[in-house]
Amino acid sequence: MNHDASATQLRQTIVAAIAATAPDVAPELADLDPDLDLFEEFGLDSMDRLNIMTSLAQSTGVDIPDDRYPHLTTINRLITHLSTPA
Repeated sequence: MNHDASATQLRQTIVAAIAATAPDVAPELADLDPDLDLFEEFGLDSMDRLNIMTSLAQSTGVDIPDDRYPHLTTINRLITHLSTPA
């Protein structure tokens, strides 16, 4: 799979995880700036963050250590983490 296709696929996976956790923000996700802080923009709390990270780890098979959560705040940062081999 080429990088663009995998990044697009990861973005869709990330958006789906956020939408599942916070359905009220789902309509805004399609046009979201990929460098915008998701948690500040949508007022997501620590439980939302945990649910999103858990969902992403399960759907991608990529481990997301708890200490990385504060750094993984944008779609682009999440894509980078999820596409970087361990």
